Amino acid sequence: MPETQPTDLKSALMLASSHFNDGRFLEALTLTDQVLKKDPHNVTALHVSGLSKLSLGRAEEALDLLEAAAAGKKSDGVIANSLAQARMAAGQFDEAARGLEKLARKNKLSAIGLNTLGDCRLRQDMPNKALACFEKALKLDPILGAARVNIGEALKNSGNIEGAIEHYRTVIKTHPELLSAWRNLGLALQSEDLIEDSFESLEYYTARNPADLTTRLSLGSSYFNTSQFEKALAIFDGVLKSAPTHAEALNNRGLALRMLGRESEAENAFGTALANDHSLDPARFNLAHMLAETKGRQAALKILDEAVALAAEKPSAPTAHVKRSQPLLSDGLIAEGWADYKWRFQEPPTYAGKREYTPPIWDGSNLSGKSILIWGEQGLGDEILYASMINDVIDIAQSVAIEVEPRLVPLFVRSFPLASVYARSNPVDSALVNLKVDWQTSIGDLCEFLRPNFDAFENERPYLKFNQNLRAELRNKYQDLDPTRPLIGIAWRSGRKSEGRDKSIPLEQWRDILGQDAVFISLQYGAHDAEIQKAVNQHKSKIISDSTVDSLVDFDTFAAQVGAMDLVISNSNTAAHLAGALGVPTWTILPRRGSRSLLWYWFNEGTKSPWYTSMTLYRQTKWGDWSDIIDNVATDLKSFITAQQHDKI
Repeated sequence: MPETQPTDLKSALMLASSHFNDGRFLEALTLTDQVLKKDPHNVTALHVSGLSKLSLGRAEEALDLLEAAAAGKKSDGVIANSLAQARMAAGQFDEAARGLEKLARKNKLSAIGLNTLGDCRLRQDMPNKALACFEKALKLDPILGAARVNIGEALKNSGNIEGAIEHYRTVIKTHPELLSAWRNLGLALQSEDLIEDSFESLEYYTARNPADLTTRLSLGSSYFNTSQFEKALAIFDGVLKSAPTHAEALNNRGLALRMLGRESEAENAFGTALANDHSLDPARFNLAHMLAETKGRQAALKILDEAVALAAEKPSAPTAHVKRSQPLLSDGLIAEGWADYKWRFQEPPTYAGKREYTPPIWDGSNLSGKSILIWGEQGLGDEILYASMINDVIDIAQSVAIEVEPRLVPLFVRSFPLASVYARSNPVDSALVNLKVDWQTSIGDLCEFLRPNFDAFENERPYLKFNQNLRAELRNKYQDLDPTRPLIGIAWRSGRKSEGRDKSIPLEQWRDILGQDAVFISLQYGAHDAEIQKAVNQHKSKIISDSTVDSLVDFDTFAAQVGAMDLVISNSNTAAHLAGALGVPTWTILPRRGSRSLLWYWFNEGTKSPWYTSMTLYRQTKWGDWSDIIDNVATDLKSFITAQQHDKI
């Protein structure tokens, strides 16, 4: 039976307000429209109508109505707050803040208004001012949950992520009903790569607010990133039950299915995601990435050619080109892939080390009689890897200058005595600014001309040189602990946030390696004493963590330490690159082919790295499972130790 409409304005406004409070926004609009036809300047009608349109996502229409309401009642803090919310929805953060500031200065702004002002300040990237607003709001209204939660957001945005996490933990203990605190805690923990710690809060939140599909997807991603692929798939399938055409959920479902070995289903999921959102580049890239492994390079390139065409003239163009380079580079077709890989310097955020020097970029022209400046790029391990080509340049060019990460300078000065070596700095060293050279190039771009294919690696040899005296000193120190056992350097973690988890091998999984008759020396950068001690207790092994060596501070001493080893066993990290470049026997444990963590320069196949003659590669066969590869390394290590002991007899 149709609801009886009120005949007088007062009753109509009361019912409109009731409808709005019940979430019946269209009914509220019907009534306010009736009132405004009779009384176009009715402040209450303008206010309720504006809020209703704002709730329906019609921000621009809401803005006109709320501006009119505010003009009719200039000192009303409630209306001012509503207007500020509309302005924020329209992206007018400065205007929103100015309107609330006027009332705040007159102490006419309520706690809710102060909370909105704080929200404006967050959007204006003023976290300290935002924090002051939220704290003042709580003083006015100690039970205002939104302000309590937003304090954590202000702490996070100011760079105090640890403070934000601690704040959220306090909030959920004292006010567990504030569900957004549980969500924000989980997301903050995720941002710090504390994935396992994020489960409890995200599970608690999503169980009580299943309509928040975005956070449910975040929970699924947490499961995925910890190799719990079945759990991740269940989350993504649950989201798709609520929203069958949700493209991001379909893309994530495809990733989980791929990790579970269900490639045909994964291909269908990626395809369906693109059918629902043709602009969803991650699904296109994920599909190509999978096809490169399952159907070969040409199948992947077909998808990536489409991605490049779609991205032309768009901000996503650099990413599309870099993605297209990967199947080519990973198959050893370096010259063919480099034209696309050059786009990496336009990808935001730009790679570390990108420089804007004035000399022309080297185009492969003859360097005989010419001078060239080579500047480092990407991470420390990348600079070490690409440094394998520096001697090639020195052999040809008249003069060579090298700009690298400061920690590498002593090592490079010793290793490349015919070159001038400079530490990278910001601002740029004035000596480099004024350097007169014929050419410049990034260290990585040497590949296009000096390592265009596998055949170009034939003459690789160790090229970095450690401090001989320091190496002898460290070796004697370690051998004094047990002169009968070989010295095995180990590293197991990567600090890269995007790929580090997939590349890292928890030390607890090294039991069959660490239980063998050797002295193990930690080459792992960062603070890992607790993890090392736990492994020592579990495996009854001897792992030395030398506090006098810190690769994050003194890389030259670290190089001498690596050089003192009989063997280095490492995941894909800086220690592996350094050991290979020094010519130390090195066993590098790599994630499975097709993993986002298998960087192109490890290539797709083979047990030998073309970059490092002393390196053996061990490749993972199953996603997230290191057991088989650890068994293989342990078996080979037993033979290595036996051979070492035989040589000493």
